Amino acid sequence: MRLNNGTPSYDRGKLTAIPVFAFVLIWNLIGTRQLLRYFFPLDALKILIYLNHLLSAAFLALIIYLYWRRGPAIATTRSPFAKFIALFSFVLPFAIPFLGNVTRSTPVMLAISNTVMAAGLAFALAALYTLGKSFSIVPQTRNLIVQGPYRLVRHPIYLGEIILYTGMVLAGFSTPKVLVVLLLVFCQLYRANQEEKLLAETFPEYLSYASKTGRFFPSVPGLFWHRKSLPCHTCH
Repeated sequence: MRLNNGTPSYDRGKLTAIPVFAFVLIWNLIGTRQLLRYFFPLDALKILIYLNHLLSAAFLALIIYLYWRRGPAIATTRSPFAKFIALFSFVLPFAIPFLGNVTRSTPVMLAISNTVMAAGLAFALAALYTLGKSFSIVPQTRNLIVQGPYRLVRHPIYLGEIILYTGMVLAGFSTPKVLVVLLLVFCQLYRANQEEKLLAETFPEYLSYASKTGRFFPSVPGLFWHRKSLPCHTCH
């Protein structure tokens, strides 16, 4: 993997991603608003469905905010395939709501779905807060972060996203939804591998950090290891 040593005068990812995700967010909110027309009088099931939509909208809003605040990259992958997989895996989950009818779920399944989604979103939020202005979709490096959730796993945002999308699958469960999430997991594994290669090339101390933490699940040493002396990192 080669490094991109040139520093662009503008953030192309920010210029393209913000309008796209803003459009998807607005579309989501319009659909959520339209649900209210058919939901009165409200009951427990309708409220759970509405909350399910709002959780999805909250995640989109967060992505837009992070793109708006992020700083310039130190290095970017030159691999077209790595960039494609990154973009594909980010767009792929948007198909989940169309692959199953949420309104056919039972109140119990919707409650479980919302709980799992909220847990995944909360974990991703904690990681994103720690990541700060270093968020990116394609493999890039800005800083090396080892605090917060990164103290336990190297890719806490991916873990939070997988939990979030698993919750989406539980609402209106269907085989196509499961297949999409499985494909997403394989894509995230590939992305994590590409990001770690780039981070190791940019930050020599990354290998020491990686040896003490799990990729998606905490390792035993990672539960007790913490070094504030290391600088901070970008990729999720």
